[in-house]
Amino acid sequence: MAKSLRQLRHKARILAMQALFQYDARHDEKPDLAQLTSFNWMDYAVPEEERAYARLIIHAAFNHLAEIDEIIKDRLVNWEFERISPVSRAILRIAVTELRFMPEGAEPAVIIDEAILMAKQYDSAETTSFVNGLLDDVRRAISEPAATSTPKLSQKIKIKKKR
Repeated sequence: MAKSLRQLRHKARILAMQALFQYDARHDEKPDLAQLTSFNWMDYAVPEEERAYARLIIHAAFNHLAEIDEIIKDRLVNWEFERISPVSRAILRIAVTELRFMPEGAEPAVIIDEAILMAKQYDSAETTSFVNGLLDDVRRAISEPAATSTPKLSQKIKIKKKR
């Protein structure tokens, strides 16, 4: 039976999350992009369709990792980035990657729902509201950039011109 696109992407997101978790958790011997996207570290066969979408996410995450981490850090209140569990960090990274750097992908609501589902399944239940809140803020910032950006000085002050 053929898997639906949603099922394939769900499995691919889990695969990408596992790869980014592995990258984050191995402090002394960080795997490179080629090692992670070869999926040789998997102990079961992964269908090529799942591998292909997971590779897209992993490549985009690696290409923009510093920016992704800044996006996450900018939304943390009274919390340090390093204190986020490695699993939640990986989940947030792949979701921010899809939201910000893969506009041709899924709808933002689907991406956020998937991240919440992974947080429930792979991390503690308490992280779901944290993941939801942070990603919803990222979604709003992307979809409504004018509302979240600082107005220009000329927009703040109306200058009367002399006649």
